[in-house]
Amino acid sequence: MELLTLYLVDDEPIILKGLLETYDWERMGFEVTGWARDGEDALKEIPAKKPDVVLTDVRMKKMDGLALIEKVKAMDLKTNFVVISAYRDFEYARKACQNGALSYLVKPIEEEELERTMSEIYEMCTEKKFKEKNYSLWEKVLLEDKDNFLNQMVGKYLDDAMDEPELAEFFISLSREAEMNHSFAVITAGIDIAQRVVNQKEFDMKQYVLDTSLNKRIREKYQVWTKGTQEGATCYIVDLGESGRVEPLKIILTDLRSELKGDMISALSNSEHGISGLKTAYIQSLNLFEVAAEAGAGLLSMEGKSLPRTKNQYSLDVETQVLGALRKNDIKQIKKAYEKFVYILPEDEDAVRVYLRRLAVRVEFSIEDSYGLIPEMKQSFRNFYDAVDTVNPPKGVNILYQLLLHIIELRSNMEEDTSREYFQDYIPVALNYIRENLQDENLSIGSVSEHVYLNPVYFGRIFKSVMKMPFKRYVQNMRMEKAKELILEDQESIANICVQVGIPNPSYFSQVFKQYTGILPSEYKRSLEA
Repeated sequence: MELLTLYLVDDEPIILKGLLETYDWERMGFEVTGWARDGEDALKEIPAKKPDVVLTDVRMKKMDGLALIEKVKAMDLKTNFVVISAYRDFEYARKACQNGALSYLVKPIEEEELERTMSEIYEMCTEKKFKEKNYSLWEKVLLEDKDNFLNQMVGKYLDDAMDEPELAEFFISLSREAEMNHSFAVITAGIDIAQRVVNQKEFDMKQYVLDTSLNKRIREKYQVWTKGTQEGATCYIVDLGESGRVEPLKIILTDLRSELKGDMISALSNSEHGISGLKTAYIQSLNLFEVAAEAGAGLLSMEGKSLPRTKNQYSLDVETQVLGALRKNDIKQIKKAYEKFVYILPEDEDAVRVYLRRLAVRVEFSIEDSYGLIPEMKQSFRNFYDAVDTVNPPKGVNILYQLLLHIIELRSNMEEDTSREYFQDYIPVALNYIRENLQDENLSIGSVSEHVYLNPVYFGRIFKSVMKMPFKRYVQNMRMEKAKELILEDQESIANICVQVGIPNPSYFSQVFKQYTGILPSEYKRSLEA
């Protein structure tokens, strides 16, 4: 348990002696590091000792508590105050609280009231120190890794989660305002997603080689930020400085494509100026990459022209509607969404096959990532990929539609009891892992599902079915039961118990504990002692 430092001030010798010798300060989370009999003497020692909390009488002869608080606050120390007052001094104590005192105690001091107040002060101070520590850590990380931080902010801007003035403020705060007037180009590069169907392992390996090689070559000459795409490709936002020349980037892409033996698909935007131009270049590159992926082109660049858009361009919006209907097992919505998909199909037969294959791949990956593919589904997709290149396009359109309906039927017929029986052996392993890692504040459904080798979403459904409650509530209940056990043992402070159950923020812990038990941790502890 980390003890906070406490300094005592009172001009009545009997009361000061009682404060020093009567109470178990360590039990309340404090260590007395000094004392004084008036405000003047206290003011001489407090700057050197820098106590976390000063417990002071509000009325003293040489310098009263109000003056002491004001003078210490003027020194910009992070010291907190608790004042002691007699009933007749209540207005005085109120003014002290207005000046920054956290609380006050009334003479004669009752031990139970003192313990309650000081325990609350301990929680408040430890929470404050925790936040200050996190802020200092954040500030340190920011200063040491400005590029990574700015990379994240640029990503938010490109995702429309931040507007241009907000991003500009970050550039200025990091002393990077000169870069706001630079020119930017965006490269989007990846391995053809269709190859993922054939050999996932080889696809991942090639994508890794591409990302590593391209990232290294660009960074040798340019400042660059990166951002992933839904298709698994990577966008490289390249700072061209004041030159604005994209030709060196074309050379890098051409050379790398040759080394990868033509497996790479890439797109290069125009050179665009400023922060607004950065987003323009990003959109250009994404649109070009989409066209390049459909055409199987190695490298497409803007060449200073506007991007040509076909009448029937592949629509991510329609794709999202199809995937959404599929997740809901909604046949009516699938029919409507698929009709929209058919409407955007191009006239060229080869292009139709590209669209069909692309939608099938996205559907397959969506199911794999969210629910998991059973063997029958995997075989159905393999059959479709074998057939799509050999049948005429209208037939291919119908085959894919029947495949979507078949998937809905399979998932609808999967009995929950069957799934629960099949996966119930995983639950004891998961529960044991949860018990052993309750102290980990990052314990999540993702980390537990990874431990038992199940998809997180599917694991969550099975867990809820078997345990009759959501994963998050179960973990919270386990943490609260563990906290109750530790309080009952009476060996640890509340602050230390917070850490041991994975909720290091004392204030939040108290809130959760009260929701679970109906009372605060300190009240629960007193109820056990009664």
